[in-house]
Amino acid sequence: MSKAQAATARRNLGLGYALPIIGGAISLIIGLVVWDLTHTTFDAWIWILIIAILGASLVLGTSMSNAAFNFAEHSGKAVGSIRGAKNLNFVLGIIWGAVVTIKSFSDMGNAVNLLRDYRTMPVPAKEPNGTTVDSAVSYNGPSVKPLSLHIFMTDFLPAFVLLVLAVVGIYLLLWERAKPAKSSAPS
Repeated sequence: MSKAQAATARRNLGLGYALPIIGGAISLIIGLVVWDLTHTTFDAWIWILIIAILGASLVLGTSMSNAAFNFAEHSGKAVGSIRGAKNLNFVLGIIWGAVVTIKSFSDMGNAVNLLRDYRTMPVPAKEPNGTTVDSAVSYNGPSVKPLSLHIFMTDFLPAFVLLVLAVVGIYLLLWERAKPAKSSAPS
């Protein structure tokens, strides 16, 4: 193996450690800027952007640490603490996948709950002679609001996008981690 390949492996190892931290910092800065500009709670789409940036940085970090690991396995040379970078990305990927999945199901449950509408309706009462009169008794019960485009776009679609993001992100993290080394003849 040449010195250039070893230097590339060291760079990949450094990026494997650094990319999840860089992605977290970028996500934090975006979140703080949005909050500072709006002074409101985050919209669902801002959370999706933040979570997507974190997921992309984890996938790239996993890819880089896996490339450094494969170089060390193939060449037999030690390139820093390779297993540490690979394990760091694996653990962060598990945490990210769990948080995104839980947030997706939580948001979907909240979206379904927002479709309930509590109304107070008077309950007709019957007199002993069989005539119906309005009574002071009322029924407080839920009814279901119709699903509108606004409700779908602001409540249901973000939760579904989060679920898709979690599935794709977990798949990419596992695929990058298990990707075998490129077959090249050792020099």
